[in-house]
Amino acid sequence: MRKPAGRVACQPLAALILVLTTMCACQPAAAPSSSVDPNADVVVPYRVDGGGTIRFTVRPRYPTGGPVTLMLDIAAGSQRIRGPLSGRVLASGLEGEKVVRMLGPNTLDAVDVAPNTQARATITWDGHDDAGSALGPDTYSLALDFVVAERPVRIGSVIQIVAP
Repeated sequence: MRKPAGRVACQPLAALILVLTTMCACQPAAAPSSSVDPNADVVVPYRVDGGGTIRFTVRPRYPTGGPVTLMLDIAAGSQRIRGPLSGRVLASGLEGEKVVRMLGPNTLDAVDVAPNTQARATITWDGHDDAGSALGPDTYSLALDFVVAERPVRIGSVIQIVAP
């Protein structure tokens, strides 16, 4: 017995629709979007020559007048990493960026990381400018200087200071 031509062509299509409907019905519901903890530390990784990484861990906010402390996790790849050797805190305004605080060796926990090793450094800035005045609430840039192999590298993070 001969089947109508339209019926033969529709059977594969019907089977495909049935499979897709079953697959869609069996899929789990979309996961609810998770909220990010606004107080969680912020981790900012930077890749450097030789396959190394310098990772900043900062708090999302620091109170006015208090110290700003951040962690650096330094993993050297095939090239040695030294630093931070110097740093600066910059404020941005309508007139552009200006350095408000220079950080020298006495305020930086510099490390010398041999190839294929790791180290941790703690950076603490007192939240004051070079004249000794506490900086007000604002968003500042922190730039730190490193040497990777023999090449200078400047990397940094944003620091937000808020009213207590």
